[in-house]
Amino acid sequence: MNKYLTITIDVEPDCTPDWHYSNPLTFRGVDIGIAQRLHPLFCESGIVPTYLLNNVVLEDPASVDVLRGLPGPFELGTHLHPEFIEPDKQFTEYAGKKGEANCCFYPPAIEAEKIRNITALFEKDFGYRPVSFRAGRYSAGLNTMESLRNNGYLVDTSVTPHVCWADRSRQQAVDFTDAPEQPYFMSKDAITREYPAGDLLQVPISIALKKRNPWKEWLVSGAGLRHPIRRNKAIWLRPWYSPAEQLIGIARQYLQTYSHKDTVVLNMMFHNVEVLPGLSPYTATEEDCRLYLQQLRTFFEFCNTEGIQGIALSKLYDVFRK
Repeated sequence: MNKYLTITIDVEPDCTPDWHYSNPLTFRGVDIGIAQRLHPLFCESGIVPTYLLNNVVLEDPASVDVLRGLPGPFELGTHLHPEFIEPDKQFTEYAGKKGEANCCFYPPAIEAEKIRNITALFEKDFGYRPVSFRAGRYSAGLNTMESLRNNGYLVDTSVTPHVCWADRSRQQAVDFTDAPEQPYFMSKDAITREYPAGDLLQVPISIALKKRNPWKEWLVSGAGLRHPIRRNKAIWLRPWYSPAEQLIGIARQYLQTYSHKDTVVLNMMFHNVEVLPGLSPYTATEEDCRLYLQQLRTFFEFCNTEGIQGIALSKLYDVFRK
């Protein structure tokens, strides 16, 4: 069995504990969070991260320079919060704002142009076209996937198995409750349906169900309100959401569940700003950040012991195409 770990990191400007962008706008999560804390740990552990860049970060020349200069293997892709980019751009000043819009609820032509624009911005900054993508707020749909195909993307990682996301302001939802847990080429008729001859790979975020300890999963609204919708606990392969022993437990569960397959993939996600104090809801102090990084280190040590290889997100396209 081939066992892979891909790390997919949403790269944002610095935030407040309720996910508003800092005011004034700063990027310590890039020049310190990535360059000084995360990336050295990845290099030390043999992990190949994929940094998915928000267009606000792509518009900051200093952040682009930091990302260009990172050593060792890594991948850069895009991460779209649609209200911050044309057309129908909602904000021209980003400081103090919050990404709350959902990509797939825009008219298809508008969403397609937003994806084209963030792709062109990335290409201007780095000299090549990105091939990996995640929608902000996991808000991807069929039109999103068609736009990605049209812009040369190979891999999307917006799907969160076992979870349904609701936007109460629009009375709409993005429902991934029946999505596969392992990578699959997507049907053009349903984002959660496998079509082996498809041309766009979905690499879902690793989320397991703890079936013997039922509780109420939460439906998250655009207003941040929550109400219960499921009876099983969804456990994310995500630091701070899950302690190190639970991260290892999720990995073991995946390896056991899919032991009949030739390839098993773990997809861990988080944000770059989570490793600095006060820039997310999770790590308020430097001690919190130290524990967060130790969680990652412990999990990476487990992966190395178990022969789970680090891999860039887009490299999985070739693995599953073959």
